[in-house]
Amino acid sequence: MFKKLLLFTLTFAIFALAICDNTLSISQFQKSAWDGHSGWEVTILNTDCCNTVFDATIIPESNFFPETIWSIELLSENKYHFPDFLTKTGLGIGKNFTFGYINKSGTPAIFNFMDVKFQSNN
Repeated sequence: MFKKLLLFTLTFAIFALAICDNTLSISQFQKSAWDGHSGWEVTILNTDCCNTVFDATIIPESNFFPETIWSIELLSENKYHFPDFLTKTGLGIGKNFTFGYINKSGTPAIFNFMDVKFQSNN
């Protein structure tokens, strides 16, 4: 019974990794705060093991009331993407880039990614 449970758990873990998109991760650091506003530094990290990322659509999911945003480019309303230089050179494995914004809120926005464009390094 234990071997069957272990095999099932291992199979499930491998399947979950295969369908999960772990290409990019995001972290935020609050740089400043004043009168209901806050300044945030956002770091996007290429966590993929084998691919250089050349672009991704960055979508604010919630709590995004921007007063100013820098170092990413507007794609369409409420959608952003990598700056032009990065779409040419790519974000290598383990590399990151940073953008920032001032939010009309004391808490950070929640971001998500879609349309990640990458090239295999294998």
